[in-house]
Amino acid sequence: MADMQALQVTKNGPPAEVLAVRNVERPVPGPGLVLVEVGAASLNFNDIDRCLGKLVSVPTPPPYTLGMDVCGVVVEAGPGAEEWLGRRVVAITTTALGGIAEYALADTVAVFDAPEGFDDAEATAFLMTFQASHLALFRRGRLQRGDTLVVHSAASGLGSAGIQLGKAAGARVIAVAGGPEKGAFCTAQGADLVVDHLAEDFVEAVLAATDDTGADVVYDLAGGDFVERSWRCTARGGRYLAVGFADDDDNGMTGRPLRMACIGNIDLVGVMLAWVDSVDPGMRRFGFNPYGRDVALEIHADLLRLVGEGAIRPAIGRRVTMEEAGPALEEHRARRSIGRTVVEVRTPASSGASV
Repeated sequence: MADMQALQVTKNGPPAEVLAVRNVERPVPGPGLVLVEVGAASLNFNDIDRCLGKLVSVPTPPPYTLGMDVCGVVVEAGPGAEEWLGRRVVAITTTALGGIAEYALADTVAVFDAPEGFDDAEATAFLMTFQASHLALFRRGRLQRGDTLVVHSAASGLGSAGIQLGKAAGARVIAVAGGPEKGAFCTAQGADLVVDHLAEDFVEAVLAATDDTGADVVYDLAGGDFVERSWRCTARGGRYLAVGFADDDDNGMTGRPLRMACIGNIDLVGVMLAWVDSVDPGMRRFGFNPYGRDVALEIHADLLRLVGEGAIRPAIGRRVTMEEAGPALEEHRARRSIGRTVVEVRTPASSGASV
């Protein structure tokens, strides 16, 4: 069996200490799976929790290969997946692992044609950020033209996607981020108003900007102390979207006093990006209830339309090698990163990307 290089979590601990590039066995695609020759893979905040051994959706004991989403060319296909052979794709990897490697497996339920005009780094930076933001803002959050949208962690990859999609939909976007550099980045992404939460109370800023009405939709990628404060500046009948927990030391599992949501007459809306057509009965009873391929295709088609119109484009803050991924995740952990950080497994010239 052929070997390949992969970025592995060798044990639980800080990313810079526990990540290592290793030679591992190249995977073989089974039924419904494809093998992608990876050009680039994204770093996600969830990767930090995986390294640290904190609660994640798919707990996995080390060693294992990190990497939730990739762009590359399908070089092998299992039974039922042959139509993807030779196509350049973006994909969420099986069990959201294994992507930061020379080859990665993906289930065809989460494989899509890569956007034309993006190199591999841009394409992988596009996939989960815009799919998750589109799912959250429109299918779950019912964002409409003229609405006021608040985006927390607005200088992140998902946050910048939320800003762009909000503006493309005709919403007024208030971006909440920490510090002037991140604020300038959010303005460049199209935000109408930027609130530096390190210098002012975002609750007061949002209420002042909306004549005390509050925001129609709050896209919360932070969690933690942002949760209940966000409820106080959500409009009556507005939607608070629980999407990420980057600021929550307990990974969102501490519970919230729901009476504070009741007094505001607001909607609490859960959002999770996972495309699954068949859910294991045990997982369903645990509460796992994702959308399927049909919704994924609708969202991807609309995103490709917006790409073609020039309305959206992924914001890459940094491109790194596999060896540099550990320190880059530490930058994320310290809240010093801006935009999406992408691991370039192969250079654009060698990956066959359309630039």
